[in-house]
Amino acid sequence: MRKLQKYTFVILILSLKIYSQESSDSIPKNWKYFELKQNEKAIIIDHIPIQILCGITAFASVTIVKNTKGDIFRVLNLCSLKKFTPNEQVNISPEKAPPFNVNFPKKYLIDSKSGNEIIQENNYEKTILKTTWGSIEKTK
Repeated sequence: MRKLQKYTFVILILSLKIYSQESSDSIPKNWKYFELKQNEKAIIIDHIPIQILCGITAFASVTIVKNTKGDIFRVLNLCSLKKFTPNEQVNISPEKAPPFNVNFPKKYLIDSKSGNEIIQENNYEKTILKTTWGSIEKTK
């Protein structure tokens, strides 16, 4: 029983630090979803990993990539704990959008004046709207 309470508490805390694609005031509402037709090679520009595997709630990492044609877009990778660094070369495989609600992580910074966590805004949130679901693997 104690373990269940502990896991429930962890999930509750994590859910407070993320926003949902269904949230009415969230930026993801403006994302323009497209279906990736084939595998693509790309370079990582930015990556926000998830911190916990999917369970009762689904999570997807958010990765900004640039493909070999120079297109920049966002890849949502469902239930993946993989971490990527900028300029890393990867392969992206198409995935179908899930039929359920998915939560996305945000980057947080500690405000040096107040000591409080604040959401780090970056230009990608509002300027990179092209978004697809995919699986990302490091290039061998």
